[in-house]
Amino acid sequence: MRLIIEARTGAPCTEHLFEQTRNSAVMDLMDPRWTTPETFSRWALATDPAADAEQCYPLPGAVVRSEQVTEASPSIDSFVLAAETMVRADPHAVTAWLDHHAGAAERESDLGRAWLRAGQSLCVSDTASARALTLIAALDSDTGTDARHALHGLAQSEPWHVAHTSTREGMSGHWPGPATALCAGTALHARHVLCAGHLGDVRLLDPTNGRAVGRLTSPHNGPAAAIFCLPDGTVVAVDDFGGVNLVGEAPRRPGLRALLEPDADPWTRLRRAVLAFPQRMAGATLTTAASLPDGAVFGDSGGRVHVLLLKENTVDVTSSTLHDGPVTAVTGISLEGTGPTVVYSGGVDGTIRVWSPGVAPMPEPLLHDPTPVVDLSASSSEGRSAALAVAQGDGLVQLLDLDSGTDLSFRPGPPVRAVCCLRTGAGELRTMIGMDDCITTLVPRPSRTHNSR
Repeated sequence: MRLIIEARTGAPCTEHLFEQTRNSAVMDLMDPRWTTPETFSRWALATDPAADAEQCYPLPGAVVRSEQVTEASPSIDSFVLAAETMVRADPHAVTAWLDHHAGAAERESDLGRAWLRAGQSLCVSDTASARALTLIAALDSDTGTDARHALHGLAQSEPWHVAHTSTREGMSGHWPGPATALCAGTALHARHVLCAGHLGDVRLLDPTNGRAVGRLTSPHNGPAAAIFCLPDGTVVAVDDFGGVNLVGEAPRRPGLRALLEPDADPWTRLRRAVLAFPQRMAGATLTTAASLPDGAVFGDSGGRVHVLLLKENTVDVTSSTLHDGPVTAVTGISLEGTGPTVVYSGGVDGTIRVWSPGVAPMPEPLLHDPTPVVDLSASSSEGRSAALAVAQGDGLVQLLDLDSGTDLSFRPGPPVRAVCCLRTGAGELRTMIGMDDCITTLVPRPSRTHNSR
């Protein structure tokens, strides 16, 4: 590893560096070779005859990088933009080739775009199978049929299977747009995943192929910090200012009783309590929210988590301080489908806490990471293991089996904005990952355990 440090001549820290390092090389930034075009050009041509000194001036690093790429390029001079060749080659060399040697058409090809989108993760993967999984997750499902088939075969040993991917560059027009928040639908939206965009609109996605099949309008024209679907199908969003807004229309009960006694519907009471909850806040702002099987849960800027549960036609509110700093993500499940409610929360402090209203929070966090928690999503169904999907600020996505404790990890490359963990009608567990220009869905392979980050 080479470390480049800029320091002032004669400063104590500079002298201390010389004492503590061996074989250090000193570059005097006042030397004419770095300050005048003529001497810089002579030095650049001596270092790398192929370098464009005029374009590189006054940055010597550009010349050095050009020299390094030139030295590395003989092994990939005959490089072919093919899936198997790319994942088996040195990922840094492939990235450099795409950056410096490939033509515009090659960079704009399906594989080229996918590689550059996921390049950060590809360069830290140490096996061809891991790079194949990462690359196929960045490749639009409607393009590159041969490439996808080859990548699927190379990624067979990985603990994940890529179900589908939609990208901004997809030619089919099925790209639903950027994802700032995701959640599983309920009631009339039970077969959909709700995806909030940066303009406040909410798309209904088909979880089997990731395509948008509908759209809900919102009075808020900014990005949603969170979106959730109440048990009756009411869609609610929390905006960046802590406001709670209804998205689309509230579901209506059929029948004459609904007309004569509108307040008799318990879900109406829950809906009103949720929409009015920001008015109860004092000294803090709502930052995130999620639905519960019988209510909703909010997190605020003061580290508190608030649970609203519908009990015998009344809405009970229970709060607890769980984090040091703002809460960034919340989710919850009911044990065994109808049992006690369990809430999971994450914050800027990097911890994930477990709490059940009416019971003291667990003293130790479920997880603790140096980076903030971006999003959480839990899924449970009777007779099946409960699962928790976690998105971290460093781009890591984890799927935790809450019964067995197994942990599957994946880094798609771009920053992750949201995750949604859900089961299909056939019981298949899926994890949808939302990013700025890509939405991908992963399925864990049966009987695979993986604890690597």
